[in-house]
Amino acid sequence: MQWCIYYEDGSTFSDEDGAPHESPVWGCVALAQPALDSSDKIMVNADYYLWRPDRNLWYQCGVDGLDDHICHFGHLIECVRKTRYIPTIDFREIWKQARIDCGLKP
Repeated sequence: MQWCIYYEDGSTFSDEDGAPHESPVWGCVALAQPALDSSDKIMVNADYYLWRPDRNLWYQCGVDGLDDHICHFGHLIECVRKTRYIPTIDFREIWKQARIDCGLKP
């Protein structure tokens, strides 16, 4: 798995399921990219996830940064997913699964 989006209903969509633009649009709560060589393998607390095929990576940004990304990199952004905040108690299980999928301790 190169990346995986985690949804509020507990479902996931990864590169093994299809292309970024084929992923469900609503209900994203976390995104993992286990292939990254950094501690930022799991993205949360973002307003948007942006897919850039030129980098083969998802990026995260807030509402305030979206217009900047669109203006400067719009020609490179292939897919945008809006995130959703959910109650902490529900989020913990999704976070735990994302960490396991990235090879991190839950």
